[in-house]
Amino acid sequence: MIRTEILIKKLKMMEMKVKERVERVRAMERLAIAKLIIPFCLGIAAAVILFLAGQDVYTRYATVFSIYSFMPLGGAIAAIPAGLGLGIHPAGLIAFIVFSDALVSLFLVWNFDHAKKIPLIGKIVQKAEESGNKALRRYRWAKRFGFVGLVLLVIFPLQWTGSAVGSIVGRLIGMPPLMTWLGVVLGTLIRTTLFTLISIGVFSLF
Repeated sequence: MIRTEILIKKLKMMEMKVKERVERVRAMERLAIAKLIIPFCLGIAAAVILFLAGQDVYTRYATVFSIYSFMPLGGAIAAIPAGLGLGIHPAGLIAFIVFSDALVSLFLVWNFDHAKKIPLIGKIVQKAEESGNKALRRYRWAKRFGFVGLVLLVIFPLQWTGSAVGSIVGRLIGMPPLMTWLGVVLGTLIRTTLFTLISIGVFSLF
């Protein structure tokens, strides 16, 4: 009788442990889904806000986004003068570009492994990973200087740099996701502010 009671207690404890593990797995799955969805939701929300601000405003920012995103090298250099030329306020232009890079970095630092398995997105992430490896081989100082190196890698518009590559480089050199994200955002903020000030100075000459 006593042995039976002990066995029942052990079985109940095992059942509780199994339930706890199942709940942990489910919680991790919910967290993974949230990390995957949140960057897209923020991007859609920003697009809706710009659309509600007016067709003209939306078109201006969409033009800047297209130039910034789809030019493989020098997108930031071209997008900022274009945005200023379209009449976008410098502060709004800086905020928009930093926000865009922050979303890209957030998605990558949260979902790097999962993103490679997503159709279409996976190929883009794999190319970014290849660029990250090339960046580390070419700019070895980035690994040596850690956080500062990552910030500098994002600031300078060199080949195999930028927010996506910077996010992957941070991962490759073993930086925590939060520090990687902060490094990318800080680098983008400094770079965008400098280029905007330079562009304003150039425009003022004409």
